[in-house]
Amino acid sequence: MGAALCALVYASACGLQASTIIKLNLGNAGPDVSMNAAGVLGTSNDGNAATTGDQNTDVEYTSFLEPLPDINTSNASFTLSNLVRTGAPNVSVPGFVIQNFTGGTLNLYDPSNTLLLSGLLTASSLQGTTGPPGTGAVFSTNLATVTGGFLAQFIVPGSLALSMNLTNVNGGAGFSVNDGVLLNPFVADSFANISGDPTPLGGGFPEPGTLVLATIALFAGTAVRRRAG
Repeated sequence: MGAALCALVYASACGLQASTIIKLNLGNAGPDVSMNAAGVLGTSNDGNAATTGDQNTDVEYTSFLEPLPDINTSNASFTLSNLVRTGAPNVSVPGFVIQNFTGGTLNLYDPSNTLLLSGLLTASSLQGTTGPPGTGAVFSTNLATVTGGFLAQFIVPGSLALSMNLTNVNGGAGFSVNDGVLLNPFVADSFANISGDPTPLGGGFPEPGTLVLATIALFAGTAVRRRAG
């Protein structure tokens, strides 16, 4: 069973060809993601009205985005929304479930609520164990499309992808399937990776010091325009 499970997870992960460019450590209180009874998956609202996104998060930039300054204060914010469960779950491996999803969007904001990145998702897949201990689940998307944000200029639009590791599923109880035909609602903690390929601009980042100054100038200009409005 262990070998079959690893093979399934590996096959899914192979869909993510681009390198990881952003790492997100979601939330510090309560579940980070949930799926409701209607089969709609997304991030849970952390109750912090001061930030635009659902889940406050650290942001670590890697690969060609590494020259950007990381956000280590857990007040950037992230939203994943409106992914819809599609089809029956695959439970062909005992104790393991695969559930497909369709549609959805992602949005990442900086601490001043400036949009860093938005994307439109197409098809996604969730894989994890049924029953306790409710750990080790993986959620991954096929290629998505960059739709906006400051980082959009650096990322090839059609190369975007998202993967999430889910832990503490249903408080440790794990996933459950209703009569083999429906994945039941769940909540989970999560950290996420966003991958993508560089545009010519993204592949030719300036020295970190120069980029930091340019980024500060951009966000300062945004703040001034907000105050003026």
